[in-house]
Amino acid sequence: MVLKTLSLTEPRIETNVLKYVVDDFISKAQEILQAGSGSDNVADVGTVLGAITVGALSAAYAARAGNTGNFTNAFANPAVAPGSPTGVYTVTFLTATRFRVEDPNGTELGEGTTGVAFTNQLKFTITAGGTAAVAGDAADITVTAAAVSTVKVVPINFAATDGSQNFFGIALQKKIAANGGSDQNILVLRRLACIDPNYLIWPAGATAGQQAAALAQALTNMIVQRPS
Repeated sequence: MVLKTLSLTEPRIETNVLKYVVDDFISKAQEILQAGSGSDNVADVGTVLGAITVGALSAAYAARAGNTGNFTNAFANPAVAPGSPTGVYTVTFLTATRFRVEDPNGTELGEGTTGVAFTNQLKFTITAGGTAAVAGDAADITVTAAAVSTVKVVPINFAATDGSQNFFGIALQKKIAANGGSDQNILVLRRLACIDPNYLIWPAGATAGQQAAALAQALTNMIVQRPS
């Protein structure tokens, strides 16, 4: 007779990660776990969370005073690729029909041609006017992010640029906000506590440096570590 072996995994509980809390009312908060977009947002006890604090991106175009050419611009929809840096992008003409685009840090995004859609972080088409452009003519495209009225949490994402790349708190409940589903309420550790870092859950591929940086941010909220 062959005996069957049953393996059980003990569920995580709050006291695995949370070793001391100053006050439940002050240290913990009910937050909103954002519904997934493309995949479920899954948080278990100990999941390190970021908060989305930056909203939709928008772009505004302005030709510079003193240009020779009277070229015009039309944005695609959307005008800005998600996750693009905010700030002032520059469009500088190299010839009457050819221009270069640089991001707010001065990094070249590529070259474009009048009448042809430029598609990169920015998506737009510049049309030549009645007076041709000359080398040095330029325009600025200012990318801004809308303010978020309701902060929502997700598992920390170090590649994001919407605020969720920064430490916000630690999940104290297991919750799933399904892809295309509804947001979920979740209890989150926010401040004034002692945790065991060995029970934290990080995104796949998180480096030791990224984890250390997030824990340094946690320390600014007086969340200290005491490894078991």
